[in-house]
Amino acid sequence: MRRALFLVAIVSLAVFTPKAQDPVKVAGDIYKVIVENDSVRVLDVNIAAGAKTAMHSHPDLVAVVLEPSTIRWTRPDGQSEQSGAGFTRGSSRYMAGETHISENIGTTSAHVILVEFKKPAPTPGRNPSLPAPYKKVAENPHSSVFELRVEPGGKIAKHTHGDYVTVSLTDATAETTDEQGKKQTTNFKKDAATFRGPATHSGVNTGQTPMYLITVELK
Repeated sequence: MRRALFLVAIVSLAVFTPKAQDPVKVAGDIYKVIVENDSVRVLDVNIAAGAKTAMHSHPDLVAVVLEPSTIRWTRPDGQSEQSGAGFTRGSSRYMAGETHISENIGTTSAHVILVEFKKPAPTPGRNPSLPAPYKKVAENPHSSVFELRVEPGGKIAKHTHGDYVTVSLTDATAETTDEQGKKQTTNFKKDAATFRGPATHSGVNTGQTPMYLITVELK
């Protein structure tokens, strides 16, 4: 009798416990992989107004908002949470790993970059520091998030990055100079994200438009 009850319990769990799913596999029309390596997976996410995903799971992540809407996340236990007034273009949001359904209950499409962390948060982690005009706007166990706004001709003093993800809010062109004096031109594309490795350099906005970047510095 006990064995029978045990088997029933196991079957019940299998039936009623939602299985963790990769969002790229269950909602590939919404979640697109931009970059993936040993440290992060970067996803480009587009959710049309009224669209709803299947239940899926994320590790700890930082979301950078490109086009805001109202998103509701519903967990397996039925509890839900939705994006608030701070969910605006250029804002970032840290979310601990969880399983949920994502639903756009707003009236406009949502466009978000997700930086998923593939490693446990370091303890203690490094404390990234970048000079002005970088401005630290958020801190979480895995990363520090910086905002960078530079007008045409504006300069950035020499600084050092670890591994980092850059999300560009504008089309822009910058020239960096490394410690050996080597110069490199980078063209930033509006609403695109890139992963970059450790570097020490100074920079200047050599384009004709303001440069607006969100930088997620890994600890």
